[in-house]
Amino acid sequence: MIALDQGSSRPAWRCPMKLRTILAAILALAALPASAQQLTNAQRSAAVDFVLNNTRHTMLHEIGHMFVDQLDLPVLGKEEDAVDTMATLFMLQSEDPADFVALRDTVDGWLFSESTRPSRGYVNSDFYGEHSLDIQRSFAIACLMVGSDYVEHTSYATRVSLPIDRQKSCAEDYRIAEKGWRSVLEPHRRGPGMDGAPITTAYRDSSGEYGHIEDMLRSAGVLEMYADWVRKSFVLPNPVTMTAETCGEVNAFYDPGERQVILCYEWVDFFYEMYVDEIMPVREHFALMRKLKLEKLGRRD
Repeated sequence: MIALDQGSSRPAWRCPMKLRTILAAILALAALPASAQQLTNAQRSAAVDFVLNNTRHTMLHEIGHMFVDQLDLPVLGKEEDAVDTMATLFMLQSEDPADFVALRDTVDGWLFSESTRPSRGYVNSDFYGEHSLDIQRSFAIACLMVGSDYVEHTSYATRVSLPIDRQKSCAEDYRIAEKGWRSVLEPHRRGPGMDGAPITTAYRDSSGEYGHIEDMLRSAGVLEMYADWVRKSFVLPNPVTMTAETCGEVNAFYDPGERQVILCYEWVDFFYEMYVDEIMPVREHFALMRKLKLEKLGRRD
């Protein structure tokens, strides 16, 4: 096993997560656009949870790039796919139900991101780019989920239209991925008395435009949590900085020249707006349909 759990060093939205989520929602409210301010407290809290869950996978993804660079890891295949896999494995092997929810939110995020594609469809750059298509990334995560535990994840994998025959073959995908990442990361695990290079964090001034996003990330302690986890779990040869900042684009990336893991405020804002505009109405509709169905079944009893 990759052994994500390193005691208190495992990155996770623990019980403080709920408190931080509520606090983040309150802090974000004043600066949100007028349309978003019409949300109920429960809707706003759900939006923040969705964003933090997607941010979690993204941070682990970029940390994967950082590991490849800093630890001089071999990569067989596309690096973007490889670090997507690493992030998913870390979250699955915590065996924490909250991590499973976070992965489902990540899959939903990529699926709905795909749905925002312009009506003209795909262009050549979609196929020769560094990343797989958003829909491929979503199915790859779902496959690793069901491959790790068929009973736990088959209902969700079925809901996102991953066929049963493919689900059953995902166990081998998971086995190969877990073995590969375990073999390259294990030599760099931090042991007793071992010290690595320092990891610092910084929230760059958003200049007001993304003040609510900056407050959300600060309140949740996103950067500090992952810096602490990496520092306690692995030995890095060089200092690294994790920053949240305005980038001028919807993105998150690792800069090998500056040795920085960068989370863009625009990326977080994009997923917040996508949840409010696209995902929340769908989820609320299905929740209502389920409630009405249960009530109907109850009356029949």
